[in-house]
Amino acid sequence: MTLTADEMKQKMVRLYDESNRMNLDVFDEMFAPDFVSYGGAGFKDLHGPGEFRDLYLTFLTAMPDLRFDPTFMVAEGDIVFVRGTLGGTHKGDFMGMAPATGKYIRWTGTAIFRFNDAGMSTARWQEWDGLSVMQQMGVIPTPDGRPAAPAPEPVPTHVLAGRSSEVDIAANRGLMERFVEEVWNSGHLDVAAEVFAPDATSPDAPMLPPGPAGVNIIASMFRSAFPDFHMTIDFLAAEGDRVAAHFVETGTHEGELFGIAPTGKTVSFGEMGLLRLEGGKVVESFYNTDMLSLMQQLGVGGSPAAGA
Repeated sequence: MTLTADEMKQKMVRLYDESNRMNLDVFDEMFAPDFVSYGGAGFKDLHGPGEFRDLYLTFLTAMPDLRFDPTFMVAEGDIVFVRGTLGGTHKGDFMGMAPATGKYIRWTGTAIFRFNDAGMSTARWQEWDGLSVMQQMGVIPTPDGRPAAPAPEPVPTHVLAGRSSEVDIAANRGLMERFVEEVWNSGHLDVAAEVFAPDATSPDAPMLPPGPAGVNIIASMFRSAFPDFHMTIDFLAAEGDRVAAHFVETGTHEGELFGIAPTGKTVSFGEMGLLRLEGGKVVESFYNTDMLSLMQQLGVGGSPAAGA
C-alpha cells in the first residue's frame, strides 16, 4: 500500500532521529535492498543500504558528533523532499582533503527520497552546500579572504506542517513552473513581482534584498554569465502551502560570474528549490545549489569531493 504524504514525512523524521543517535541499522530498516543514492553534487552512485552506511561512517570519522536536523518537508505521490541543516565538529580527516581543524562545521542540504508500495525507500537524490563545507574547512578560500561562516542554526518550524484543504495545490505547482519558465528561462524579470510577495525572504541569500528585487538580482547575474541559461524541472512536489522542485541547469559561460572571467565552457549543475506560499505568492524560499560542482566545471575549487 502506497504511503501517504504524512507517513513519508514521519519516516524521514525517524530516519534522522535514529541516525543522529548513531543507530545506523535504521538504513537496513528503511532502505530497500535495491536502494540507490544517485550521484550528483560530488557523489558517486551508492547501491544498497550498506554502501550508504559506509558513506555516513566516512562523515562520522571526520565529524563524530554529526547530526541532521530536518527543517522543511514536501511530500506528494511516492516522493518526499527533505531540507535540513547538518553539523559536526571537525575532529578527523575529511576524505583526505581536510585534516582536523577543530571547527564546528554546519551546512544545509536537501534530498529527495522515493518510496515503494512496501513502505521502503528505493532511491535518493541530493544537493548540498559543499562549497561552504570546503570553505569552512579551509580547502577553498572565500572570495573576500575572510573565514567562512557556518550556516545559521536550524529552525525546524515547517517540518511536518503544510496541509490545508483551502490551498489550491495545482495553482501552487503552476506557480513554480511559471517562475522557472518565465523568469529563469525567458528572462521576463517583471514576472517575479507576480510570483513573490514584496517582503518574501530567502534565508540562503541574506545579502539580497527581500521580495522580487532579490530574485531578479540573482537571475540577472546568472543569465548574464550564461546567455543560453536553461533550467529544467525533473522532480516536482506540492503539498499544502509549499512546493519543491529539483532543477538541472545548463549554460555556456560567456560572461563574468562571481569574478570568474568567461571561460566558454558549457556547464550542467543541480539545484533544489523549496517555496512556501501565502495568498498565492511566495513568502519564503530555500535553495541548495551545487555551487561546488559549478565552480569546478569553471576551473576553480579543486577536484570533486563526495557530498553529504
